[in-house]
Amino acid sequence: MSRAFRRRPDLLNNPAMQTLLVAIVALITCACLWRAGPRGLVGISATALLSLLGVGTIVLTFWVQPVAEAAPVHRPLVKPADDYVGSATCRSCHPAEHASWHESFHRTMTQVARRDTVLAQFERLELDWFGKPVVLEWRGDELWVQFERGGKQPGPVLRPIEQLTGSHHLQVLWYSTGNQRELAPVPMCFKIAEGVWLPLTTVFVLPPEFRDPPDPGAWNQNCHMCHATGVRPRVDIDRCDTEASELGIACEACHGPGERHVTANRNPVRRYVQHLDEGGDKAGDKTVVLPQRLGPARSAQVCGQCHSVNILRSAHFDSWREHGLVYRPGGDLHASNLVIDPNHRYADELRRTLQHNPQFFASAFWSDGEVRLSGREYNGLVKSPCYTHGDADKQLDCTSCHELHGASHGVADGGDAADRDAWRDDQLKSGMRGNAACTQCHESLRDDAALAQHTHHAPGGGGSTCYDCHMPHTSFGLMKAERSHTITSPSVQTELQTGRPNACNLCHLDRTLQWTVERLQAWYGIEPSPLDDEQANVAAGARWLLTGDAGQRAVATWSFGWKEAQRAAGTDWMSPYLARLLDDPYYVVRFGAARSLRSLPGGVPELEGFDFVAEADAVRPFGERITARWREGYRGAPRPALLLEERGLAVEAFARLYARRNDRPVYLAE
Repeated sequence: MSRAFRRRPDLLNNPAMQTLLVAIVALITCACLWRAGPRGLVGISATALLSLLGVGTIVLTFWVQPVAEAAPVHRPLVKPADDYVGSATCRSCHPAEHASWHESFHRTMTQVARRDTVLAQFERLELDWFGKPVVLEWRGDELWVQFERGGKQPGPVLRPIEQLTGSHHLQVLWYSTGNQRELAPVPMCFKIAEGVWLPLTTVFVLPPEFRDPPDPGAWNQNCHMCHATGVRPRVDIDRCDTEASELGIACEACHGPGERHVTANRNPVRRYVQHLDEGGDKAGDKTVVLPQRLGPARSAQVCGQCHSVNILRSAHFDSWREHGLVYRPGGDLHASNLVIDPNHRYADELRRTLQHNPQFFASAFWSDGEVRLSGREYNGLVKSPCYTHGDADKQLDCTSCHELHGASHGVADGGDAADRDAWRDDQLKSGMRGNAACTQCHESLRDDAALAQHTHHAPGGGGSTCYDCHMPHTSFGLMKAERSHTITSPSVQTELQTGRPNACNLCHLDRTLQWTVERLQAWYGIEPSPLDDEQANVAAGARWLLTGDAGQRAVATWSFGWKEAQRAAGTDWMSPYLARLLDDPYYVVRFGAARSLRSLPGGVPELEGFDFVAEADAVRPFGERITARWREGYRGAPRPALLLEERGLAVEAFARLYARRNDRPVYLAE
């Protein structure tokens, strides 16, 4: 393959490199003067010439690097454009920030498929996709996939894997369709925590008939918006020539295109003046966006460009096809994107979306407009009183609790491995896993006595953590529940109106709504809500599991495995409830039920060999065996709220409740 050269401006713009070159020139000058005596003017000239040639060689060594001329033709072309320069350019002047970003999952949101980026280790795998084989095989250093595609474009597939998305919870593989730079997802994905391969559609809350993955072109037309930086889709009916300034969520996704900043700071004098200026960087290099300087609203929008349910406004759609998204950090996200809530039901931008997906709102929101889909925290934040009514100097935004470079964890300096891993998980500031996240504003609750009076729970124990009550796990995605980012107070009335589980019973799964009503009235003076017989007398956790819709069941199965809930509610009664869901119509509910069963004390040996995507008749015996063993060992006192008698379940009452399961279709796709 022929080779060419390109400049490496990141090295010569590096202050350390500039200092080195100045030192080399100074040494040359001294050497020339030292040698001038014995050799005269000719000696000076010859030495200087030879020395400068040496410097030139050094410069060229760092200034150019060989690169292959041939670009990949079957995956999106990585090509900085439109004032983007790439994260490598940032590294030369900002090594600490670059190092911490490099540790983050944002960087690996999208990667080229290589042996060192594919997390599963294998040479050849034959996976079962609902009874059909999917073969993954390394051919040298290239990964290939072979399977029979269904959906709108059925037919055999034998293609190379080009890209990967995800490296935190899931890793999805994208193959080249052979149609220019178009990508399509492999129907199996890798679940990282468990180290297992799953059908891609089963990781979402989707009706069981949804087995085929998204159509070819999904990454080029949709996924790129939040999985890469500076993407130009360049898609049309007969064209798919997608380009990206960088794969993954890189520096310029949050700080804006960097060309103007790089150009301005090539002058070392300007840089040093910036650093010497009182206040330094915080005072204001206006050529780059620092979210912490934007103010709460615009700062939160930097995160909200991806972490929200939003849709591009119609006026920008044609431009997007060629040039990508209009929004840039520091701008007004709402000017270019419609950040959705149910009040936008009749917005022009949504007409086409609703034609294709009439369940659009129910797929992302509870009926009162609180976001139901994980990863969409901005929609929750902007509805929170701490954001909408906060004092000017205490208004909540994302950086109130999160930090993108892990400074408080020492990430850039290596830091403690456990501390670094904790930061990578959710990028919380050090200390923000406790009540400090809230007491930085609500200062009166820093005192243990005041906290106990407010929460009616002992400080340091379950129930005394602010966000367990005010940010409960009511969003769901990627096979787990996540905290709501709409900061609210526990409310039985809201649950009755929307079906969204209340915070009290997400811990106290074994208690009824009547129990919760009584506590909220006694502790906070909240007027009681009228309840029917079932709501008043059957434990909330039991009702959610047996009668809820698929989304409620998914949240409930996760909560049954949550350690805080297990401590509050006990675990001796949980097995038959979770076992009943092992043949649930929704695969993600089955998976969650099995995962929570495995978390129970002593484990569940009967789950050996359980395949959550097998036919219902094949998986039902697993639940029956688990229930039978539990029944043999149960010797508890009668507990009517949990439908428990001395010898086990009140079978008829349990069956009546289960017969009322809400089977409406639910679509919660991350």
